[in-house]
Amino acid sequence: MNSFSSVLGHEGAKQHLMTALSDSLVSHAYLIEGPRGVGKKTLSGAFIRALLCEDPVRTPEGTYDSCGKCRCCSLLDNGNYPDVKYIRRMKDKTEIKVDQIRDELVSDMQIKPYLDKYKIYVIEGADDLNINAQNAMLKTIEEPPAYGIVLLLAESENSFLPTILSRCVKISLSPLPIHLVCSALIGKGFPEPEAQAAAALVQGSLGDALKLSRDENFSLLRTELFDFLASLPTASPAEVMRGARLFESYKSSRDTLFSLLTIWFRDVSVYRETEDPSLLLIRDRMSAMKAYAETYSSEKILRICETIPDIYTKLQHNVNAALAIDCLLMEMMK
Repeated sequence: MNSFSSVLGHEGAKQHLMTALSDSLVSHAYLIEGPRGVGKKTLSGAFIRALLCEDPVRTPEGTYDSCGKCRCCSLLDNGNYPDVKYIRRMKDKTEIKVDQIRDELVSDMQIKPYLDKYKIYVIEGADDLNINAQNAMLKTIEEPPAYGIVLLLAESENSFLPTILSRCVKISLSPLPIHLVCSALIGKGFPEPEAQAAAALVQGSLGDALKLSRDENFSLLRTELFDFLASLPTASPAEVMRGARLFESYKSSRDTLFSLLTIWFRDVSVYRETEDPSLLLIRDRMSAMKAYAETYSSEKILRICETIPDIYTKLQHNVNAALAIDCLLMEMMK
């Protein structure tokens, strides 16, 4: 588990939880909501470790963080802490049902903690709780034993009953800024060009960015697509149309391909108008951006930017793929 100091971003949420710990105002139920992969589990883990730490460290702001060295921190880091339980939808189920909540939460919470004064339940993917399961846990989070804490991790509060929401402290996490995601990927050893592209694609989800950066197919797609796009300002019509082979070979990665395509021409448009490299999401292709600025008019770039989502939508509706891609390629000709 991470400490608060190692959680990427979410400063307001971290400060809220750290202050609750230092002021001894920890709630019995929290709803931590935010997009997939944004850091809900990481933040909840930091909170749990700071809550159970035997020798918490005082921060410069006067709050507390975990030490990372004590017995509790070590048990948590190794996944062996007996009083922290994770509940998630079973693999063969489409939702978290009432029997699972009764067994893994309601009944289990009646057993006192083995090691410390808290017993913590983390419900991952809490959006999957059906109505009966939520009703079953209502009394537990309304009148829990003094040692009981429930953390609901969800993408949105919209799937919860008002009675559940009224009994939880809500902490909302926003998508992480692109530069933070990119820096985190570079810090984990990913090459900067791939890190920049992945960070731009995932809309603030570090989890998704890590998965993408580890995908060898993504790195190859990025390189081949960007090499092709960089060639367009000097390519003949026949050379441009040969790009259809690229779209065909990566048709199983069409979503990623079109997202990269959108980012490329977004950068072309930005550079065409500003000539400011610091505003670009793709910074290893500056010579290509300059070539576009010298070759393509603003109106031409705008038409391409409008055509990309239009062609993507048509492909989603099963139009003739070859014809649709040909139309896109013809629009991209200089």
